[in-house]
Amino acid sequence: MNRKNFEKVFPFWPELTGKQQEEIINSATVNICEKKTRLHFGGGECAGVQIIVAGRTRVFITSPGGGDITLFRLIEGDVSILSAACMLNGLDIELDMEMETDTELYTIPKQVYKKLYDESPAVKDYTLEMISEKFSDIMWLFNQFVFSNVASRIAGALLEHRGLDGSDELKITHEEIARDAGTAREVVTRILKQFQTDGLVGLGRGKVTVLDAAGLGRI
Repeated sequence: MNRKNFEKVFPFWPELTGKQQEEIINSATVNICEKKTRLHFGGGECAGVQIIVAGRTRVFITSPGGGDITLFRLIEGDVSILSAACMLNGLDIELDMEMETDTELYTIPKQVYKKLYDESPAVKDYTLEMISEKFSDIMWLFNQFVFSNVASRIAGALLEHRGLDGSDELKITHEEIARDAGTAREVVTRILKQFQTDGLVGLGRGKVTVLDAAGLGRI
């Protein structure tokens, strides 16, 4: 394992003892996941804490009917702390993760991280802060679903992908946009056609080109 990856993502790293640092480095595993790979967390099973070393993932929840809603994305250098949330008493979250690109993950086993959590106030403070931050993000998202209109959510999804890809030309399907915006594919198709009429986007097979980012931001 590359020690620098742990130093970079964990602010509590300098406060750990040498033994604790070595325990993390020696116990962590490397997983190379191909694009479209899906992982499931929850139901009493803890994956441990995961670090995105390279790539990009989408974290989402799935409805009983099979639909899903994107909660947030993780990119290089991010830590998936909710995948280990069930180590906290009374907190069990059902989540899925899909690799949007080929992705390299480091996984720290639950029992190793739980031991650090119990031993180190710095690790405990970091963990609780990160979990709180993610729940705040999720609450903000659901407020958007409740209080903002669908066109605004679709525009926001397009702008998010534009920022992630660093390009105005987005290789994305209507189904993928629908998952991010929490709506149906048919609704996305209708609103994108209106965006095209308004000169905000250009539409092609399997892609959307952002023509007026400022205009999308005003929706």
